[in-house]
Amino acid sequence: MRPRSLALAAIVAVLTWPVAAQSLAGKWNATVDAPTGPFAFVFDLLIDAGGALTGTMQSELFPPIPIKEATLKGNDVAFKITFEGLPDGSSLTVSYTGTVKGDELALVSKLEGAAPGGGPTEQAFTAHRSK
Repeated sequence: MRPRSLALAAIVAVLTWPVAAQSLAGKWNATVDAPTGPFAFVFDLLIDAGGALTGTMQSELFPPIPIKEATLKGNDVAFKITFEGLPDGSSLTVSYTGTVKGDELALVSKLEGAAPGGGPTEQAFTAHRSK
């Protein structure tokens, strides 16, 4: 690639990155099928001043859990959450990967380790921007 073309590509990437990042910031409502029935939760995603993705996941069943190891590349996102202090004293980490498109965030969750109660270890779902 010629230096001029490379410079133009870099400028376009820098100018479009904030749009993609800001389109992800906000509250996202989701529901997944669990062995005990539908499970509703909310992702509250933030983009800090340095452009890093931060935020929490919460539901009526647990307090906000911080997301960690978050990455944002264009419209693609990845992060993890860890449920600490489960009744048996263990923890459970769930990784999420997905793509934001408008007011929908298509995600795939994957449990790291065995699922409690024998549930699925991977599940696709769509979160919707809270209005």
